[in-house]
Amino acid sequence: MTVSWENEPYFMGAFKANLPGHYRYQRRLYTHFMQDRLPEDKRGIFLAGDDISWTAGWAEGAVQTALNAVWGVMHQFGGSTDGTNPGPGDVFDEIAPVELPED
Repeated sequence: MTVSWENEPYFMGAFKANLPGHYRYQRRLYTHFMQDRLPEDKRGIFLAGDDISWTAGWAEGAVQTALNAVWGVMHQFGGSTDGTNPGPGDVFDEIAPVELPED
């Protein structure tokens, strides 16, 4: 059986994941590695890849979200980064994407 994303409903393809009106969805995907505020039963799955990043379709976004996911896994298991080299979750409140109203 072959599954092609191109045959799936709502497939947007590379470079089309950042369309007007999709900011709230992109922000949710990109920031999901910060799971402390999620209900416990929603924690523990960490996504990474170019389709999770701000720059869909580019390797840089895939690497960035992979590093975010690694930080999330480390944090969930009680690990921490060196204070002189903070990870993305350590400085999240300072660098997080702006949260826009939902309306």
